[in-house]
Amino acid sequence: MIAPVIPPQSTLQELVHGPLAATRSIGPADDNLVIGTCTVGDGGRILDKITFAALDLSRGTRLELICLDAGVLLARPVPDGATAVSEGGYFRVPYRLRRRVSLSIGHRALLIGHRSHRALLIHPPAALDLLCAPSLQLMTEGAR
Repeated sequence: MIAPVIPPQSTLQELVHGPLAATRSIGPADDNLVIGTCTVGDGGRILDKITFAALDLSRGTRLELICLDAGVLLARPVPDGATAVSEGGYFRVPYRLRRRVSLSIGHRALLIGHRSHRALLIHPPAALDLLCAPSLQLMTEGAR
């Protein structure tokens, strides 16, 4: 008995290199927003190349860091900012500001940028609890 010859059902690239990663992503409703995440590195290092590129935060850009009442940090470019984007494309949040918003080295932070304002919000884990409270409540109610 001869086995039937069945043509491949996927593209040649997928047959050679394996299945392609899913590229479907859901973007924010506002095209001015860019969202990313980062892990706070040594000395308070914040780095997300895609978010920084969207906000045009290039090497040498001086930043002003402000602690907002909601427990988040606001970074925005100003000519005489105390913090600068380094050669490596990152900036460091000083210890005193990190302590005020409970942002420690190794924590994951949510970054929300606004293109037209060139502003970046840095949400530490404690602020995410408040930000996601309605969703977290739905999850606990659904688990009962």
